[in-house]
Amino acid sequence: MTLVRTGLLSLVAMLALALAGPAGASATAVWQHEGAPLEEHAETGLEGSQIFITEAGGMICQSEATLTAEPGSTGVVTELTTAKCQGLFGELAGCTSTSGEQLAGPWDVHVTTTDLDATNVAMVRTFDEGCPVERIESSIPELTTTLVEPGAIGEIEWSGGGSASIDGGPAGEYEEFGSWFVTPAGTYGIG
Repeated sequence: MTLVRTGLLSLVAMLALALAGPAGASATAVWQHEGAPLEEHAETGLEGSQIFITEAGGMICQSEATLTAEPGSTGVVTELTTAKCQGLFGELAGCTSTSGEQLAGPWDVHVTTTDLDATNVAMVRTFDEGCPVERIESSIPELTTTLVEPGAIGEIEWSGGGSASIDGGPAGEYEEFGSWFVTPAGTYGIG
């Protein structure tokens, strides 16, 4: 009986290692420059548009940012600004935003095997005088991205949900989605 038990335990251990091996190997994706692992930090420009939806309504904005990739699997999004925002519906219909910027420092970016995850995603937006809303502070615990071409990034699509405080009130639901075009396109990727 002991021999059978030892054999079964050995078989279970080998199966566990076999299953963990490929999964562990694929979880080690890193930033790449032209197909090779990134050796020094690199900055790319991000430009596109985003739509956000709060309990007060929704708005579309143009946005720009900088993505800095570090050797390995981390990076940050900094210098995020929004411009040319236009209210689409709700209390924000017809409103324009006077400013939009990061609230709590850079967004932390983590490379996965097929995309990027961003954490610490917080924004503050202020609105023109005629708008019934003066300020929205939003926070998304984790923003999920989709890379159209992970090995040669030219576009980043994202979406996420969290909370938003409108004019200092209690936090309510918040959704955001959009896309950025990357400059230079196709030079950096993950793998």
